[in-house]
Amino acid sequence: MNKMKIVNFLFFIFLTTSFSGYAQKTNAVNTVQKNGTYLKGDVVKIPVAIILDWAFIKGEINGVKGRWMFDTGKSEAVTLHSKKVYGIESKITGSGFVGSGQKFEVLEYPVIGQIKIGDNIYDSLKNVMGNNYDFLEQITPEVLGQVGFNFFKGYDMKMDYLRSELTFYKQKEDAENWKDIKKHKNYITSLPYFTRKLDNHPMIKIQHKGIDLLVSFDSGGGKGSVTMEDAHFEKLKNEGDIEDFYDEPGTLYNWHTIKIDELLTIDLYGIDREYDSPAHKSLQITEKNTLTLAYSFFSQYITIWDTKNKVIHVLEKK
Repeated sequence: MNKMKIVNFLFFIFLTTSFSGYAQKTNAVNTVQKNGTYLKGDVVKIPVAIILDWAFIKGEINGVKGRWMFDTGKSEAVTLHSKKVYGIESKITGSGFVGSGQKFEVLEYPVIGQIKIGDNIYDSLKNVMGNNYDFLEQITPEVLGQVGFNFFKGYDMKMDYLRSELTFYKQKEDAENWKDIKKHKNYITSLPYFTRKLDNHPMIKIQHKGIDLLVSFDSGGGKGSVTMEDAHFEKLKNEGDIEDFYDEPGTLYNWHTIKIDELLTIDLYGIDREYDSPAHKSLQITEKNTLTLAYSFFSQYITIWDTKNKVIHVLEKK
């Protein structure tokens, strides 16, 4: 399997624009609040490095330096690569799997002395989950684990791969962060979304040339993926909406002029066609035609995830 195919296969893993406020940058120790909030401050900026198709955040586990994969498709705030945790006993609490069907043991560490995620430092974190992330070492051997959706619980998020940063905005009961977003010079559209079983998997429904598609968003989804009935797929390929990503036929495709809504039509590249996704059952996805928007989409736009109101705002990448 060539490197590009390995990279896109991993999408199965378990997914200066300015605004008012100030950015937190501090080496002070943060305390995880009783409600599970990891961030502190009205606005928190965290730099990321894009490695292949994934965003990574610098960090440490008990002094072991490396990088965290930022994966919104992962619900847990932090999960550890077991190979980067030394001298701490763990207990097996369950099992998980990757797209190949390979299973791994889910571990729980009673206490981790110190974890760093960007400039955020956490001491004595209790009951932290982990597993063997060898399969992520194909992307970078520095991987420490994953930072997931609940890391920014209580905050909205802006993903800006042009500036290689994530920005988190604290949600307020008596105010809305994005009431004036439509006035922003780079504004394109707002996409109200719904969720089913898990809040970290935003979904919308679209129709492309008479074909219904369930669209989801996942920062850990490689370039992106699609499942589609053969007749619909061949129809779009024959009409030129889909073309091979490589010169020779494979499982990766480019997609052209996909109408997301009246204001947004997108092109995608390197989208992996899958015939069965093991994640669909756990996400209560029964639709036969699905499209996961990941790096191919996020690399072309700035997105703001308003998780309080379940809306994703899309801005031009400027």
